[in-house]
Amino acid sequence: MDGPKCYFKKIHNQLEAGFNKVYKRYGLTSTQLDILMYLSKKTDREITLTDIAAHFEVKHTSVIHVLKLLEQKGFICKNTVQGTRAKPILLTDNGKRLISEVSQKSPLVDKIMFAGLTEADEQLLEKMLCQIYKNLESNAFKNL
Repeated sequence: MDGPKCYFKKIHNQLEAGFNKVYKRYGLTSTQLDILMYLSKKTDREITLTDIAAHFEVKHTSVIHVLKLLEQKGFICKNTVQGTRAKPILLTDNGKRLISEVSQKSPLVDKIMFAGLTEADEQLLEKMLCQIYKNLESNAFKNL
């Protein structure tokens, strides 16, 4: 594997390893923290298991396991509203504190990752990555 595909894989591996190292202090994996971050940003409505699975484009069963772990660790709880099949998932106070603490490090990660790039470079990179993502979402790719 050469060229851009190789760099995508290397970048993914570096980010995953780095994030997992940092998040290990909190007893979390990067996947668990991704879900907590998603919940923290979606305060305009109640979020369910189905919403999380759709956002991350994964199967419900993958999310169920992660949510159970986050609930056991005290970072989330399920709203037990009577009569609703889909139970809203909420951040606990512990979850909110964790997100606040971790979010303070995010600008540092961006500064390191994008060092040497101008704002125009970053915008172009985002545009190109967005197009690549759209291409991979296409039926042409899915039907290979």
